[in-house]
Amino acid sequence: MSTLSRRTALRGAALAAGATAAAASSPPATAESRGKEVRDAFTVRDHRGRQRLLADTRRPPVLLGGRVIPAEERRGPENGTYLIFNDENGNERGGVVAGAAQASVSLDYVNAQAITLGAQWQGQHGATALFFKQMPDPALPVEQTPPTPTRVELVWSTADGSVLALNDSAGRPRIVLSVDAGDVPSIRVLDENGAVVGSLGG
Repeated sequence: MSTLSRRTALRGAALAAGATAAAASSPPATAESRGKEVRDAFTVRDHRGRQRLLADTRRPPVLLGGRVIPAEERRGPENGTYLIFNDENGNERGGVVAGAAQASVSLDYVNAQAITLGAQWQGQHGATALFFKQMPDPALPVEQTPPTPTRVELVWSTADGSVLALNDSAGRPRIVLSVDAGDVPSIRVLDENGAVVGSLGG
């Protein structure tokens, strides 16, 4: 990739959190592995045996709403570094992911992702992004929760400069503030179809 566009940054920044949470503890120690300081993963459990913290060097499955979601459904590098936080019920509530070309921090609602802060890079090009997602009905089970729109997007990339988008309940940008890669500032007000109805600069 020669540049990282704003949309590429958006997709890349959503990496770790795509679903939410994890499970997977280290395998039982063997005589051969006992005493080793390095392990692929470790899990901290509470007095009831519920996972509260997971550190893993492989993409782990997701624990959410009493379900175990396969690791393949979690976004992020297969062999990245994962640090997953769980609540008192064992459900994932956030985490940190670090890979060779991307990293992110996420916080979650009961049944969906809430906030993601991510970075992505390749060679001389890179991007960072912060997303605030709309909260769905918390009474909905995970499998019935619809995709939640992004309400606020704050993105910087080497290709597009800085962009702040305030979106409506359908995830459509309605106010966009930007300073492009050429240092030109602008403010645009958009209607529901994306047409500019007011602007300043640019």
